[in-house]
Amino acid sequence: MTQPATSAYLRFPHLQGDLVAFTAEDDVWLAPLDGGRAWRVSADNVPVTHPRISPDGTTVAWTSTRDGAPEVHIAPVDGGPTRRLTYWGSSRTQVRGWTPDGEVLAITTYGQASLRRSWAHTVPLDGGPGTTLPYGPVGHVAHGPATVLLSAPMGREAAWWKRYRGGTAGKLWIDREGDGEFVRLHDDLDGNIEYPVWAGDRIAFLSDHEGTGALYSSLADGSDLRRHTPHGGTSRSSEAESGGGYYARHASGDGTRVVFSSAGELWILDDLDGAEPRRLDVRLGGQRVDRQPFPVNAAHWFGSAAPDHTARGSAVAVRGAVHWVTHRAGPARALAVEPGVRARLPRTFRTEGEEWVVWVTDAEGDDALEFAPATGLAPGATPRRLAAGRLGRVLGLAMAPDGSRAAVAAHDGRVLLVERETGEVREVDRSEDGDVRGLTFSPDSAWLAWTHPGPGPLSQLRLANTTDLSVTEATPLRFQDYAPAFTLDGKHLAFLSNRSFDPVYDEHVFDLAFVVGDRPHLITLAATTPSPFGPQRHGRPFETPDKDETPDSEGTPTTRIDLEGLADRIVPFPVEAGRYSNLRAAKDGVLWLRHPVQGVLGASRATPDDPDPKTDLQRYDLAQQRLEHLAGDADHFAVSGDGKRVLLWTDGRLKVVPSDRRASGDEDSDSNITVDLGRIRQTVDPSAEWRQMYDETGRIMRDQFWRPDMSGVDWDGVLDRYRPVLDRLATHDDLVDLLWEVHGELGTSHAYVTPRGGHGHGPRQGLLGADISRHEDGPGGSALWRIDRILPTETSDPHARSPLAAPGVA
Repeated sequence: MTQPATSAYLRFPHLQGDLVAFTAEDDVWLAPLDGGRAWRVSADNVPVTHPRISPDGTTVAWTSTRDGAPEVHIAPVDGGPTRRLTYWGSSRTQVRGWTPDGEVLAITTYGQASLRRSWAHTVPLDGGPGTTLPYGPVGHVAHGPATVLLSAPMGREAAWWKRYRGGTAGKLWIDREGDGEFVRLHDDLDGNIEYPVWAGDRIAFLSDHEGTGALYSSLADGSDLRRHTPHGGTSRSSEAESGGGYYARHASGDGTRVVFSSAGELWILDDLDGAEPRRLDVRLGGQRVDRQPFPVNAAHWFGSAAPDHTARGSAVAVRGAVHWVTHRAGPARALAVEPGVRARLPRTFRTEGEEWVVWVTDAEGDDALEFAPATGLAPGATPRRLAAGRLGRVLGLAMAPDGSRAAVAAHDGRVLLVERETGEVREVDRSEDGDVRGLTFSPDSAWLAWTHPGPGPLSQLRLANTTDLSVTEATPLRFQDYAPAFTLDGKHLAFLSNRSFDPVYDEHVFDLAFVVGDRPHLITLAATTPSPFGPQRHGRPFETPDKDETPDSEGTPTTRIDLEGLADRIVPFPVEAGRYSNLRAAKDGVLWLRHPVQGVLGASRATPDDPDPKTDLQRYDLAQQRLEHLAGDADHFAVSGDGKRVLLWTDGRLKVVPSDRRASGDEDSDSNITVDLGRIRQTVDPSAEWRQMYDETGRIMRDQFWRPDMSGVDWDGVLDRYRPVLDRLATHDDLVDLLWEVHGELGTSHAYVTPRGGHGHGPRQGLLGADISRHEDGPGGSALWRIDRILPTETSDPHARSPLAAPGVA
């Protein structure tokens, strides 16, 4: 009879007596082995792994990331507070079991020079120092009739890097005679072996040498090899049992029985003499808190913003949604906030005197464009959607100033134009050398410019006529040219270029280096247009005319481009070479970010605690021929459609400042407006968000995989097979684990899932930089710690100093 599937995502099981321990909902749980309701052992709500019940059944040990790096924690089986036993500060610490004499067995890279050198340690329950076991680098130790070692793995479990056959695949070694001499066990199996565990006189382990991770066992001499789980895993579907099923994972045992997980369910083998795997019926209590919808802080999840023509409001991207926010008072409106749908890359444009917003949506799966007025839609109305499934994955988006069409840079190197009225999609150009970037229209919407990649690291600028789609190379493919922008008068195309070759001598070795090489440049588009940096026919004015009073009705300037000799009309801005990015056109000039030159280690800062040096927002006034500093702490910026104001993201705040002068020091004045993002109200539904993330991951792998045939894998079939597991996820860490396993089906290593901010919630643990030892000869017989050696200070590196060696510590 088929047992009911659990509604939770369960991992890392271990059993002892009539109890099974496991992880779920970012905590450690215990449950009756014969089924029933489980109860929590921990209550930290952080990623945890490898809970192990002690041989006497009184204590549970596990690996917790509560304080940052994973460390060994314990708690009584009968209930009580948890205790942290280790302070190693290693990202590769894992509890692996218990020693026969009742100490915790853990592996860690603490004290090692490499993350691949994980050694086994025993940890006493009184918090005393651990003992390093004399096995060298290992990934697991299985005590039983003989000691079995697993070689130090590559750091990814087999279900994440499926069918890995590289040099760091797991290998078994056994000391059959007990004399400390280990010999290879099952060296004929071409698979990735992990999780060895004794059951009677048989050694069980996981291996994928037949294509899918399954549980196997043999006698100590390697004979009588048996497979105990279906080749297709433990899925209930016939498809899985025919060879396309889930991996068996996380095997452990109590010396007789073996438990393991598969696709978030727990399974048990009561013996290795013919028993069939049976699913454990475990039920969790509680509210599954991490699945509950919750409000988000818009400033914390700010993605990007695009101001309207006069900078009265902006379209703001916040964690997969798009909102309209007025800059000074007024309402905030939700334009695209459907749970489970990701909206991104909002852009604004004006048409017939009304402000509009366009963004990219995956509401139908593949990317599409959606359009809506900035004032919001009428009740019951929906945004207009165009070009679904015809754009590939959108990497860049720009909107023509007249609102007639959008330009799209696709993942496959295509440059596309999407007509707003008809929805027609036209291909302008295609790159064979990478992603197209920096799409920008001329003020009259007649021309499109972009950065076109060549063989790395080269890139050039290209121009396209938006009517006949003729394409011209604006700059030759000799340098790194990027970030194009038409000046607002339509006369020039400004851009950044890494073409300044002025090396400096190295301070430590006799060599030359190009420390800076970027400089802003421009092209005079018409052959009769003089360089703005050369002599002017009538001389230069004393001051720039006040164009704030110029009515918009004067019309849009026409951009005339004489294609012949275009590259010969490139001239550099009269500014020094540096490191620049984000060039944009603004009123009477051009803006860019200038980044400081800084060391990669931070050792050249005034003090080790100094923050990173700030990025400078600069403006070059084309009329007055001068460089101006607008802001000294810019992170990102965007320019309003009329070029008069800048939307500036700085120090976690969104501000509106002038584009032609430094903002005043008065907060919320006309020249220094802080946008109140707290008016944005957005609630995240984690379950819907995880479904979207799962599907988007599938599309990214499909579109970006290194082989068009997906290495022969039925990728849509894989996504369909694992999709039901999404309903059992309870935390973001569950999602990360599932995504690892899903893209592991492609059999390609070096494809990663990295959670935002990494694991752990506490600050990074500091270390003393000293060798210390524990002694039992303290006052009154108490234990004390002795400092045996303090590491010597390296005075050339401010960070390379033990806090115990600081001046005055003595």
